[in-house]
Amino acid sequence: MAGRWRLIDSDAHVLEPPDMFDRYLDPAFRSRPPVAWSGYAGEPLAFGFRLAIPAADGGEYKMPFGRDPLNEERRARFGGIAFDDGERVALPGHDEAYAEFARAGFAPATYSQAMARTGIDYMVVYPTTGLLTTAVPNLAADSAAAYRRAYNNWLHDFCCDAGGRVFGAASVDLRDAVEAAREARRCVKEFGFKAVHINPVPVGSHRLYDSFYEPLWNELEELDVPLAIHTGTGTAADEMLYHYLPGLRTAQTTVAFTIGNMLACAALIMGGVLERHPTLRVVHLESGAGWVAFWLDRLAASVQGGFRGLEIPGLKLAPIEYFQRQCYISADQDDPGIKQVIDVIGDNNIVTATDFGHPEGRRYVTAVKELLELPGVSAESKRKIMWENALKLYPIRPE
Repeated sequence: MAGRWRLIDSDAHVLEPPDMFDRYLDPAFRSRPPVAWSGYAGEPLAFGFRLAIPAADGGEYKMPFGRDPLNEERRARFGGIAFDDGERVALPGHDEAYAEFARAGFAPATYSQAMARTGIDYMVVYPTTGLLTTAVPNLAADSAAAYRRAYNNWLHDFCCDAGGRVFGAASVDLRDAVEAAREARRCVKEFGFKAVHINPVPVGSHRLYDSFYEPLWNELEELDVPLAIHTGTGTAADEMLYHYLPGLRTAQTTVAFTIGNMLACAALIMGGVLERHPTLRVVHLESGAGWVAFWLDRLAASVQGGFRGLEIPGLKLAPIEYFQRQCYISADQDDPGIKQVIDVIGDNNIVTATDFGHPEGRRYVTAVKELLELPGVSAESKRKIMWENALKLYPIRPE
């Protein structure tokens, strides 16, 4: 344990095994199962994944979906990702951070080992290939729901084997809001999951503020678990990235995670979702913290601040007030945006995460130390960010 400095990792990741769908997918959908794998291999150690989803025309969507091939110069700068041709480029520090766990296949026991060594008390875990699995065009709603059920069933077994301090976040698909609500209830009530995750990239004709999603928001309020916004990089459904930034995979990654969360934030606040559902909690993950300070003001002020101070039709509160009441931002431990957010909205809406399991999360070992050393932030604020705010966000009951 971390003594008086306790920490909840609000966004760590599991690495789905290659046989997950073979073992957990409903038999009715096994004639053309997805192919999904993520993990580490090679010398030096490097991260890679493979994802292939059946397409309606009999083909398949492959990650990176064949839409945006990297040339060699960009591949070298991007690093650390294995594409379908098997090439890998290692990022520094992988061996020290992950070699032991990689040899064990990132099995459940390795998460307990990582927490014991680092002062992390609890982890809430999100998918890897599952961030992208249903974010493809023309996937049937029943197939997408079946893929999510398979992942959630596997994740339940994983968390059961991880020692009691690793909690799952259910993943649901957005094509069928009633089915998503049903799956959320199943995972929270039967499995004890602490959040419900969506990738906000549109996969149908409905958007997050449409009445179509009311069954899901109602269910999350009743279950008292947060809606977790976690995007993926360059999914097959994310046309904006390919239209605006063709060929720039590194820029696409930044846009997918940060701008994706900003768009979801705008949809939920300006679209009246948080007005209609005042007890729905939302957490924005893996997008940096600094955008919150700018974005909430800009949503209210609009172009050149021309609407600053005016009421927004249909909303009783200002965007910043909805965020303060219902939303959280997850920040890296050394994120300078933490101070900016505190200056604008206070210190009650910030949590922290390591991204353990992914290449970017290889500094999980120093997470507690880095946050304690963050300049310009008080000890009381750091305590809230590491522990107290996460307990408000997730329904975790500490030992």
